[in-house]
Amino acid sequence: MVRVVPMCELCRRVRDEGASTWGTNSWVDFPSYLARHVVPPSQVRFSRDYCSECRLSCDILKTYGG
Repeated sequence: MVRVVPMCELCRRVRDEGASTWGTNSWVDFPSYLARHVVPPSQVRFSRDYCSECRLSCDILKTYGG
């Protein structure tokens, strides 16, 4: 079974939807994701996304220039 995992296009962290008990998603580095979920890298596919930190940085740059 192949997992589709969102990856931030800027910092390359992946969203780990099962990492938080409070219902929020955590963004972690890929090796940490693999260790937590015990899944071989060949079984992971990525979708494009932005983590909350990079999205905020992009929004600030759009608003104020840079």
